[in-house]
This record gives sequence, C-alpha cells and structure tokens, in this order.
Amino acid sequence: MKNPLIALVLGALSLSTALSSSDVAQAQDRDRAPGGSYRRTCTDIRTERGSLFARCEDRRGNYRRTRLEDYRRCRGDIENDNGRLRCSRRR
Repeated sequence: MKNPLIALVLGALSLSTALSSSDVAQAQDRDRAPGGSYRRTCTDIRTERGSLFARCEDRRGNYRRTRLEDYRRCRGDIENDNGRLRCSRRR
C-alpha cells in the first residue's frame, strides 16, 4: 500500500510545481515591456501594474525618467517624444 500512496503524493507535488511555475511565466508575460520605436532611445525599460517606465533621451541628449500609464491601451507605436513616452493612438 505504501507504493501507490507515494506515487500519488509525488504526482500531486509534480502537478503543483508545474501549475505554480506556469502562473509565474504568465505573470512575466503580462509585464513584459512592449515593442516600439522608443526602444531605440530609451533604457532601463520596465513595466509595473500597467505602467511602462523608462529613461528616454531628449533632443539635447539628456536622459529623463518617464512613465506611460495604461500602456496596454496603446494602438500602434509607442514612441519617445523628446524624452517622454507617448502612444501614437489609444484604443
């Protein structure tokens, strides 16, 4: 009787591990920074709670910290407009 019980416990642990690692991967995908032309002139790009954060170069060559709230609603390009993140269009 021990062998079936051990197999059941190990199976449950394997399933639990697979599900939790899948949840982590999905959370990372949701918070992955989107593509856009801003990537050419911005650094330190990250997302958090629906906002996109970066340091972007302005026309003078200086880097400014900037944030674009609710970046997922952008349609088309996300661009660097003189050191500020901007959507070309919103949904």
